[in-house]
Amino acid sequence: MQEYRVGLEDVRFFAYHGLFPEERILGNWFVISVHVSKTSQTLTFEHINQTFDYGQIYTICQEVMAEPVDLLETVAQHIADRLKLTFKDMSRYEILIWKEQPPLGMLGGKSSVSLIESMGN
Repeated sequence: MQEYRVGLEDVRFFAYHGLFPEERILGNWFVISVHVSKTSQTLTFEHINQTFDYGQIYTICQEVMAEPVDLLETVAQHIADRLKLTFKDMSRYEILIWKEQPPLGMLGGKSSVSLIESMGN
């Protein structure tokens, strides 16, 4: 059994997610990494429809990031839902989202959420 994986690493978006009113006004930088996988006895890659188009992955992230929500968990779930609709042969995804300098009164640092699912394909 082979596993094939495509990903985007450390893609930055400026967005307005957060629970606090100032987060919705000022915005913040977010960093996203997304990996999608499929497994098969034999994997063939001769056409774009046999692989995962990382341009589509980027577009999904970009569109989800443009719609403000309270929680990073919601952002991750919306990305996951869109990945499932787009890539029917996906067997696993991993999404990691960081919020740079969350409004917690700390100097530096980041908060993060990850969402991982294996579909059992």
